[in-house]
Amino acid sequence: MTLFPNMGITPDITKIKFTSRTTLGYLVVIIAATLEALRQILSKALLVPDDRITTDLNPITISFFIFIIIGIFFSPLTKKSSPIKKIRKKDLFFLTLIGIAESSALITYFFGLRDSTALNASVLNNSELMFAILIAIIIFREKLQKMERIPSAMIISGMIILPIGYDFYSNGITMSKVVFGDILLLLAGLFWALDITMSHHISSRVDSKRITQLTSFLAGLFALCLILGFQIPFKIDIIHMSYIAIIGIVSIGMSNVLFITGLKLIGAVRTILIYSINSAFGVIFAGVFLHENITIISILSISIAFLGLYLLRNRLGSGGQKFTVVNRSKT
Repeated sequence: MTLFPNMGITPDITKIKFTSRTTLGYLVVIIAATLEALRQILSKALLVPDDRITTDLNPITISFFIFIIIGIFFSPLTKKSSPIKKIRKKDLFFLTLIGIAESSALITYFFGLRDSTALNASVLNNSELMFAILIAIIIFREKLQKMERIPSAMIISGMIILPIGYDFYSNGITMSKVVFGDILLLLAGLFWALDITMSHHISSRVDSKRITQLTSFLAGLFALCLILGFQIPFKIDIIHMSYIAIIGIVSIGMSNVLFITGLKLIGAVRTILIYSINSAFGVIFAGVFLHENITIISILSISIAFLGLYLLRNRLGSGGQKFTVVNRSKT
């Protein structure tokens, strides 16, 4: 019998053991959520010129550099992965589609964030979880059980209806710049959900780190094609690169690694639930660092969405493998 069950201590004083694996799992996921929340702040600062950043950068240019940095970051981590030449042509095709989806997601996200607020981006940040479930229901004919309907409605209400509806109301029921930005942020979530679904399809055959590496380079190539095709100016300064490097390596790269580590340490359910608090962190950071107004609607939206995710934890857990490569180019 365990003497202190909550601490994992055995009666034998010579065999005292603490559940450090679980504690470490919680810690790394909380850090991952914090880094993800910082991405909203750094990205907003990069997109909106101020006293330090005076050049207006195109979101497609930013996305290109971020994807290349992420690809380089993950390259050393793929040493134990299967060689690229052993990947099947069908899987390479899916990797290309994933790269296009990731690039479309991040570009759309940046355009949306430029017009909306970092606070709204934080509230809408986990919408890909909802879209991934909807795709599973619509495309793969997975059934939503009766007990899952109310939590799903809570997630939709917290992530979409309340924040976007409030912006519509605040702007006189018109398609304002902020509302349009919110819709783009939501669209980015849909692209990321497609990324999740396709990644899950090949995750049993291709290592998650290899997927992230290759899709990042392919996403960067897609962004480069857009830059050349639309003749977008390639203007970028040293201070831009410092922000982009932090976003790519720390907020996305390290957050991804820690997220995957958390999945291995504490499982999909607890990892996804704890990671979803990045929305709350993002709202706090938006208020502290960007001085954006935190409203009761924002707090209510996050609370309802998180409660919905908690009540839906069994479905998230059964589909946990889908989220191993979500985070995040998010990627």
